[in-house]
Amino acid sequence: VGVAGRASAKEPDGFDGAWGGAQDGVTGQIIVAGATVIGFFWRDDYVDTSDPKLSPDGRSLSFAFQGGAATLTRTGESTARLDVTEGTKVTRLNVQRD
Repeated sequence: VGVAGRASAKEPDGFDGAWGGAQDGVTGQIIVAGATVIGFFWRDDYVDTSDPKLSPDGRSLSFAFQGGAATLTRTGESTARLDVTEGTKVTRLNVQRD
């Protein structure tokens, strides 16, 4: 018999759901189902994503998109940080689960 909440040691509550935030005029939203990004809104529009990878500890989900790559990293129960790399520019955005 497992203890509720402990079965998610590899994936702290998973990433399922919509995560979003805005900061310094930049808006981002990531919609996740399982370990797959099914929607990514970045700056002004939704962009296609590919190559999702869940970290071994389940705390980060990385993916690529045309023009860059992004990593969503859990920082709390319903909070995360989105690090988006576009060329040499890295934008960090604090997001929360909607």
